[in-house]
Amino acid sequence: MTLNIAENIWVFPIALPGNPLKWLNCYVIKDREGGRDLLIDSGFNQPACLSDLLSGMEELGLRPENTDVFFTHAHADHTGNAAALRKMGCRLMMGRIDYEYMRSAPWERGLRHKGEEGVPEKMLQEINSKSAGDWLMSAPFEAALLEEGDCLKYGGHKLRCILTPGHTPGHLCLYDKEHRLMFSGDHVLFDITPNIAAADFEDDILGSYMDSLLKIQLYPVELTLPAHRTTGEISFSRRVDELYRHHLERLSEAERIVSENPGISCYDLAGHMSWAIRADSWENFPVGQKWFATGEALAHLIYLVRRGRVERRIDASGVARYRKLS
Repeated sequence: MTLNIAENIWVFPIALPGNPLKWLNCYVIKDREGGRDLLIDSGFNQPACLSDLLSGMEELGLRPENTDVFFTHAHADHTGNAAALRKMGCRLMMGRIDYEYMRSAPWERGLRHKGEEGVPEKMLQEINSKSAGDWLMSAPFEAALLEEGDCLKYGGHKLRCILTPGHTPGHLCLYDKEHRLMFSGDHVLFDITPNIAAADFEDDILGSYMDSLLKIQLYPVELTLPAHRTTGEISFSRRVDELYRHHLERLSEAERIVSENPGISCYDLAGHMSWAIRADSWENFPVGQKWFATGEALAHLIYLVRRGRVERRIDASGVARYRKLS
């Protein structure tokens, strides 16, 4: 189950039942000289995830009282077992920005806002009944809070925290300069693209994500350790470039659709955009995928509105309508 992938670094999968991501890569840095060990991310707060987590820890001989846990970001598939780990005796760490974001109720904020973006009431009710709250932490947890530039030392690896906002406001990657190694979390994935989905119209998260891609591309990386799936044969720099160009193409697509459909809502824009999902039509998309697609469409609309390429106006029914600006 566990695999040794670099000096003192191991990985094992945590299954994510019913989720298209399929599994989480849980990384461990072991200290061979009696120091503390590091575990990165934890899976959903679900029995199957906790079982995989505990099995991996047992196989690697991790003692909770000697294990520190680092969360790359606030999403439930990464922080879900935080309370269980703390109860076992682990020490927890995560970025301050995402720790505060996690407590700002982003899910509830998104539910309140998405009606304004044209999401049907029936879908909002269904999403709420199947909410990500089913998978969140079982209780609030205490954690040491980290900032960009903070250094962690485990198993001969000196890891610097790099702030990479976009996927979440305070996503952190960990970079080992000596070994040219990057724990990329969900910021850089290889056979899928990270979901860049806006909860509401407040923040230009796609702009932040694209800036973060340019920032992180400057780091020399020979081994990338992403939170999901595998890296294949693509270099880190090339993959960052692919992700950046992907969003330029998606922006062009969104802008074209708005131009061809003046007054379109965000929800309807998402239905016109192309998605790598196995479904015959937008109507047949799983409701959860519609939700994330609408959030991603909104992120692209925010980017275009902030740069004066598209305008946003609220109609008499309270729905935001988008038009191309000449």
